[in-house]
Amino acid sequence: MNISKGKFVFTKSDTAAAEKLSAVSLSFWQDAWRRLKLNKAAMFGLGILIIILLVAIIAPTRMVNQKNEDGTVYKYDAAPIILDEDGVEIAKERLAFLPPRVPGLEKIGIFDGVAQIEIGSYDLVIGVLPKTIEFNDLRKITNKQALIDKLGIPYHPYDINFKSVYEDENDVLMADIIIVKTGEEVTITFDELSSEYTKYQQGNFEFVKSTIDKYGIEMIKIKADYYEIKNIKNLYFWFGTDKLALDIWTRVWIGVRVSLIIAFASLIIDFTLGIIYGTIAGFYGGRMLDTVMMRFTEIIGSIPALVLMIIFLAIQDPISAAINSISPVPLTVPVIRLIILILAMSLTGWIGVARVVRAQILKLRDLEYVLASRTLGASKARLMTKHLFPNIIGQIVVMATFTIPGAIFYEAFLTFIGLGLPIPMASLGVLVKDGYEAIQTIPEMLLIPALIMVMLMLSINLLANGLRDALDPRMR
Repeated sequence: MNISKGKFVFTKSDTAAAEKLSAVSLSFWQDAWRRLKLNKAAMFGLGILIIILLVAIIAPTRMVNQKNEDGTVYKYDAAPIILDEDGVEIAKERLAFLPPRVPGLEKIGIFDGVAQIEIGSYDLVIGVLPKTIEFNDLRKITNKQALIDKLGIPYHPYDINFKSVYEDENDVLMADIIIVKTGEEVTITFDELSSEYTKYQQGNFEFVKSTIDKYGIEMIKIKADYYEIKNIKNLYFWFGTDKLALDIWTRVWIGVRVSLIIAFASLIIDFTLGIIYGTIAGFYGGRMLDTVMMRFTEIIGSIPALVLMIIFLAIQDPISAAINSISPVPLTVPVIRLIILILAMSLTGWIGVARVVRAQILKLRDLEYVLASRTLGASKARLMTKHLFPNIIGQIVVMATFTIPGAIFYEAFLTFIGLGLPIPMASLGVLVKDGYEAIQTIPEMLLIPALIMVMLMLSINLLANGLRDALDPRMR
């Protein structure tokens, strides 16, 4: 088949243009960021981490400030100072142990200030009696009849069992009870049945069920509206309050700050010491100095950090005196405890960093570009700082990112067993410990800080995994 040459047009070739790079040249960190953005899990973790940090910065002072009855805004510097309609400060016992209550969500039955608790029939019917000599005597089990005569109620709570408590068609709170001795079922209004000293009234609690154990002791499960019971229905505490009437919303986000401060402070100390120590040991590896330095790390690393924390707490007073002697302002006991916690975590934490840095330096120190720089007269300090350290910074960044969740968890562990920060300081560990003590009545006190801790640690771990892949040249 013959094809005419006229059907083809010859174009000129440009060798220089063909060899010219059409893509923009990227630096190491630009390429790492490009690859990190392709990792959806890592970017999700980064987004969650940014949100938590932003809320931790602005939440305690800007997001849920409420107003007193006189219109002034109060802030949570310590326990909230709240005034009633007469301008009188509300007592702290009325603000303690409040469940979470959020505007809007309360209407759909969640975060509505209601907690399900289990109480004895004595607490439900009689309540808290005045602490007088007369009532102290009437509390005795032998004076049951005298007590109910004094209170003007028909039955002692030990002589009855509850079957149900409900509102009838006339919106009157009624109670179906069983007389223990006779087994007779009686229906009576709750107002007649209860004393004037009980805090449970119509509208502030809901009867769930009654159980009697093998010893004949009755326990009643109710849903109690704490805000109605304590007559503070106009207030909202998004995460509730603790036993000191401190707002948990504020304490959670301040706790995030403190936990991150502990993690980053120990991280800075660990990596500063570890990088310097590991670089020197690796650069002089195979010699007496390296041998002595690594044997020293083995000795220090054999001491558990928990033991160090216990030792530091035992000598807390001398440490406080030493720190205050060099501090321009006197430091309080909680701040001293914070410093001790960071020191205890850092005293052995740098050893792992030193070993990793030493291993990387040993691998890189005899490569061609290092030998070339040495031949050209570069000093040992320049070799370590300009040629060796920049080539291991990727591994250090990844290791540092993985270290932060470990530090947060370790602080929580120490605080949970009583060796961490004291109240009223706030950290995620302190809040988890406080929530554990109230888990049977207000489980949100434990669940909320635990969930924040899980989200924080998970987001950092996801980001660390993404950084590991983005900074590893073998993953390109």
